Amino acid sequence: MFVHQNRMNRSRRRGVSAVLVVVASATIMMFAAITVDVGVLYNTRAELQRTADAAALAATLELMNNDRLVGSAELNTVIYQARQEVSAVAARNNVYGASPAVASADITIGYLTDPNSTSETPATDDPSRFNAVQVTVRRDSTTNGPIDLLFSRVFGHDTSSLMADATAAYWDGVRGYRVTATTGNADLLPLALRVGSWTNLLNGTVTTGDNYSYDPATGTVSAGPDGIEELNLYPGSGAGQLPSGNFGTVDIGSPNNSTADLSRQIRYGVSESDLAYFGGELVFGPDGTLQLNGDTGLSAAIKDDLTSIIGLPRAIPLFSTVSGPGNNAMFTIVGFAGIRIMNVKLTGSMSGKNVIIQPALVLDDSVLVTDASGSSYFVYQPLKLVR
Repeated sequence: MFVHQNRMNRSRRRGVSAVLVVVASATIMMFAAITVDVGVLYNTRAELQRTADAAALAATLELMNNDRLVGSAELNTVIYQARQEVSAVAARNNVYGASPAVASADITIGYLTDPNSTSETPATDDPSRFNAVQVTVRRDSTTNGPIDLLFSRVFGHDTSSLMADATAAYWDGVRGYRVTATTGNADLLPLALRVGSWTNLLNGTVTTGDNYSYDPATGTVSAGPDGIEELNLYPGSGAGQLPSGNFGTVDIGSPNNSTADLSRQIRYGVSESDLAYFGGELVFGPDGTLQLNGDTGLSAAIKDDLTSIIGLPRAIPLFSTVSGPGNNAMFTIVGFAGIRIMNVKLTGSMSGKNVIIQPALVLDDSVLVTDASGSSYFVYQPLKLVR
């Protein structure tokens, strides 16, 4: 009797174990199936984010197209091309086995005032200030279709919708410069221009015409128009040129800077040791100005240095007033302007000398920015993803 009872107990235990094995196997298979779907969704979400990031960066870079310097008609073209760049980049990416489309409503081109904000929506009221592109890439019922699920259908989930956002921007609220080993030297020339003369150039009232052309593809300058007005920075005399007192060289560093220092800064930029004289940063004070010692003239000795950077984008300080004679002049700097030198001639008669410049877009890692646009022009902190 005892033996028979043990056999019955063992039989029951084997039956219960078999049921447990079946239940456990089903549970494991269920979680394995869900894991497969979760993995697909995770990978697809990563693909969406990579596509959105790349599209936002490429489109924002397109906003830096030199055509935006020409005028409103060309600016509209630049904005259109930025939108097209989003679609082009998306088409080169793969999301869940296919290249995604990006709906027009999911592309916002506008202006961000605060580099550190994660919630600000780009303003779209002033295209001339646009500095940001926001992109949303979707896999949902509205665009590209949702993601088909495999095993989750058992639980009534046939599809899943995913999306990814990215915003890239650059900033022009320049408050000064700080040079580090990471940023490299500042692309800042020790040549100062009166701010009123700069604004006259931009509005077309004081120019030397449009006689030189910059080719972005080759980085070279040649004779002929490119739609961007030019100005003779020096000597500032004669028709269409600057009146006397609108130009000078400034000491970005010690007031005892020599011609050799000017030459070095023109060729290689302003260094960390140059800015050490100002405590490490060249920045505007609370009143939005800074004082730089300088000279109201220009030495022919730097002709070759200026010639060596023809076509390269550089920034120059803009001043409102200058006091004092010769190399004791003191310039009140109120902003910075992006320019490129188009032609240099510092030999011969004064009437034949020239340093021709035109506006240019300058991206510089050493630029310090604030959330105000300030009084600088075309000088930016390089673009980056902000969210």
